[in-house]
Amino acid sequence: MSAGEKKSKSSKSGAAKKSAARQRAAHGVSLTDALAEAAWSEADLALAQALADFDEVESAKRKDARKDALERLGQALSRAARKRGLSRIGEIDERATFDAAHHDLNEAVAKTPKSVRIQARGVARGNEVLVKPRVAPAGKKKRS
Repeated sequence: MSAGEKKSKSSKSGAAKKSAARQRAAHGVSLTDALAEAAWSEADLALAQALADFDEVESAKRKDARKDALERLGQALSRAARKRGLSRIGEIDERATFDAAHHDLNEAVAKTPKSVRIQARGVARGNEVLVKPRVAPAGKKKRS
């Protein structure tokens, strides 16, 4: 076999290797796309369930039926949030030192409060805060 034939053969082999590498890369992209699509699909399903549950909350005539529907609604929203990588910040009724960078004050006040109570938890994705916790001035603690 001449040197030219060897070179030609190795070029073809190199092209085949590149082609295989490209195919694997393309497969990886499509796998990533498929996984992302599956996550969106699961989140869509949970949101669809939440919308149906919301209708049940609105149409519930009895207090216990409304309570059950609200619980299912909360579960469906939590499931959708989890599928999208969202987490909650703070706990309802938790007291905290007010920080405008980390809290949204829910009511107008003449003087900035030192202590606040969380009325609605915030939402984050990883380290990114999407919605700050909504807070109100904390009332004085009662002495026993």
